[in-house]
Amino acid sequence: MSKLTLRLLVFNLLLVFFPIGMFFYLDTYEKQLLTGMENAMVQQGRLIAAALRESDDIKEDGLTLLRNMEGRQDARIRIVDEAGQLLADSSSPSLLPESKALSSPGVSKVSSRGSSLYEEISPSLREHWLYKTAVYPLNIIKRLFVEPPVPLPSAEYYSASTELLGPEIMEALQGRYGAYTRYSSGGQRSVNLYSALPVIRKEAVAGVVLISRSTYRILTDLYKLRLDMVRVFFLSLSAAAVLSLILARTITIPVRKLRDQAESFLDHRGRIRGSFRSLKNRDEIGDLSRSLDSLSGRLEEYVGFMDGFSSDLSHELKNPVASILNAVELSRDADTPDRDRFLEIIQKEGRRIQRLIDDMRNISQIDVQIGEESRGIMDISTLVRELVHQKNAGGERFILQEKQGNQRDFMIRASEDRIVQCLVNLMDNADSFSDPAEPILVRMEEAGQSVEISVLDRGPGIPEGNIPKLFNRFFSDRTAPDKQNHSGLGLSIVHSIVQAYGGTVFCRNREGGGAVFSLCIPLQYFT
Repeated sequence: MSKLTLRLLVFNLLLVFFPIGMFFYLDTYEKQLLTGMENAMVQQGRLIAAALRESDDIKEDGLTLLRNMEGRQDARIRIVDEAGQLLADSSSPSLLPESKALSSPGVSKVSSRGSSLYEEISPSLREHWLYKTAVYPLNIIKRLFVEPPVPLPSAEYYSASTELLGPEIMEALQGRYGAYTRYSSGGQRSVNLYSALPVIRKEAVAGVVLISRSTYRILTDLYKLRLDMVRVFFLSLSAAAVLSLILARTITIPVRKLRDQAESFLDHRGRIRGSFRSLKNRDEIGDLSRSLDSLSGRLEEYVGFMDGFSSDLSHELKNPVASILNAVELSRDADTPDRDRFLEIIQKEGRRIQRLIDDMRNISQIDVQIGEESRGIMDISTLVRELVHQKNAGGERFILQEKQGNQRDFMIRASEDRIVQCLVNLMDNADSFSDPAEPILVRMEEAGQSVEISVLDRGPGIPEGNIPKLFNRFFSDRTAPDKQNHSGLGLSIVHSIVQAYGGTVFCRNREGGGAVFSLCIPLQYFT
């Protein structure tokens, strides 16, 4: 069993403890029922005592009163005189209707109010396997943590006796309410409640009304309720276990698949050898698998890009390094004029390598740091105007073009240094391809929720097959002599910066000849 399955099972099993708590609450519920029963007995005794208050002959009037009840009461009623002598008994055959006098009421085995409700039960309930399984452990807990009850006296105290002088009757003869609880005996054990109330006549105690009643009916219903709760408990336990296993399988199986895919994603040398496959689950685990699938795809693309990048870098460095080595080898035996020419070649190729390294470091910093660089709200329109002015240096090489009536300030969130880097790269690129006599246009306009800045030149234009490749690293469509002075990373740097700001950069051929390079950056607000 996995750890996740075990945790789910433990969590669901905790819910099963609620029915267990109800078992202990039934003790309180039983006491409340018994208290209600005792109150009913007291009210019944008070009514009888009140009826005998004005009686001249308590015995005759008591017999008449009990005879008129015709055995319809649930409790046993006895009337004794001030000496404790029995005067009338509702269970006497002479006072019962014929049908009840011929019957022999049984006594059921029940528990006392203070004793364990789980021990003194009927044999049929005691032997039920569900009852044994659930109740016996509870009895052990109660024996460990609950103080044992005080043993009760036997209800046989009044058996076959006409003189009733029990503690409760002695209390009533003193003019106070008396109560007592006793076990009955016979084939079964039960608990009887006794309530004694004085009969006051002429400010003196003339007798006592003794009410007794068995708790068998209430406690039997409670035992049946307990057995039903045991059934509910085991059904809940089974349902919790089954649901935990089902729920765990819906989690652990897809998680195990993701784990296996993660373990097989890289080989022992750390190279990618597999990929994540999206699961069909329409839940959070399915979303996780799809996210991992997307992430692994992007990682594969990045690794492929780095492999290609390393290959391109190696290729770009190979030519200048080869030129340097050849120049060094030839300069050993060369005369002074040739040696100077070879030294010039070494210096030129060294600067080329240095330029490649600088551009590489620059673009690497962009990839790593641009997401963490501080950004602020800046006015890109003012920045463009200042750059055009600086580039012209008194001339009119660059011409700023804004739509009539639309000379507003465009506000973006970015790093000013990075935006300057992008614009300078585009303007220098256009300047390097254009005839010195041809002006270069810098156009600025609003494009939906973005500001679009375009640099338009009158150079040779771009071969259609090269347009998709222009922003790739190390790609250049310059002629061979001109390539020596450019690393092929300038437009790639522009693309990386603009993309990091949520913008786009693109190019096209200009009508009438030349090229157009445009970048779009989302506006924050404009005034």
